[in-house]
Amino acid sequence: MRKKVSLLLGVVLVVAVMIIVNAVWSPFSRSTEAMSQAEAVRGVLEQYQGGEIIKASLEGEMYRMELQSDTGKYELTVDARNGDIVSIKPLDQAEVKPKPEPEPVDPVQPPDQDNPPKPGENGGEGTTGGESGNGTGINNPEPPKTMITKEQATKLSLGKVAGTVEDVEYRESKSSRYYLVEIEREDGREATIQVHAITGEIMTITWDDDDDDE
Repeated sequence: MRKKVSLLLGVVLVVAVMIIVNAVWSPFSRSTEAMSQAEAVRGVLEQYQGGEIIKASLEGEMYRMELQSDTGKYELTVDARNGDIVSIKPLDQAEVKPKPEPEPVDPVQPPDQDNPPKPGENGGEGTTGGESGNGTGINNPEPPKTMITKEQATKLSLGKVAGTVEDVEYRESKSSRYYLVEIEREDGREATIQVHAITGEIMTITWDDDDDDE
């Protein structure tokens, strides 16, 4: 009788121990179960959006992955149980090229009004293709850049004769370059003012009703 009771107690004790071990071991086993490779890769890409996993392998309890991103290639060690990134090692970072330095630009020198070009230099007298060489004035709608402008000649002329500007012409001769500015006054008289194209000097003022220069 005692043997039966002892055997029964032994069986009950073994069953109890198995139940306890199973209760303790089951959650532990579930918590340590390895993630699938797809789950581990998805977890990494959620943290590094825009990157690409080009290689992945399970080594024990760790996944070894290679991540390609805009900044280069990296080797990642990922915990297979919870997907945590344990380490990151750069393999070959993308080379950042420096911006090229802008090339220096030579400054444009303004024309020297005090030293006009001599004949034969930079479009000076004696080099224009339209000059006949007979000493007569030749119309030239585009004076050289070193001359005063038509607007400046007009302003100088209006300072001498007030009125309405009818016409402005640029002319050249062997001895001079000048503007002819025609101005009509309120009383109907018209004046033609000759302005030196280099110095801006008023050379002559001729009225339409006489031949005398003022």
